[in-house]
Amino acid sequence: MPGAGDGGKAPARWLGTGLLVEEVDNTVTLIILAVVGGVIGLLILILLIKKLIIFILKKTREKKKECLVSSSGNDNTENGLPGSKAEEKPPSKV
Repeated sequence: MPGAGDGGKAPARWLGTGLLVEEVDNTVTLIILAVVGGVIGLLILILLIKKLIIFILKKTREKKKECLVSSSGNDNTENGLPGSKAEEKPPSKV
C-alpha cells in the first residue's frame, strides 16, 4: 500500500504504526486566518488613530482655554491700549 496512490487525491503517508495520514491543503484556513488577523489589526489601528486625534484635540482646546484665562485676568492697563482704562477727567470747578 505505501506505493499505491491516486493521482487525483492528496498524497498520503504511512506512519510507523500503520496509520495512513493524508496531507490536507491548508490554503483556505490560512486565508481565513489572514483575513481575521487583518481585520483585527485594522480595528486596532483605527482605535489608536482615534485616540491620537482626540488627544490632540484636547491639547489644543486646553491651550485655547489657557490663553483666554490668562488674557481675561489682565485689565489691559499695563499694555497701554486705548480705551482699556476709563479716562479720568479732572473734577470740573464750578
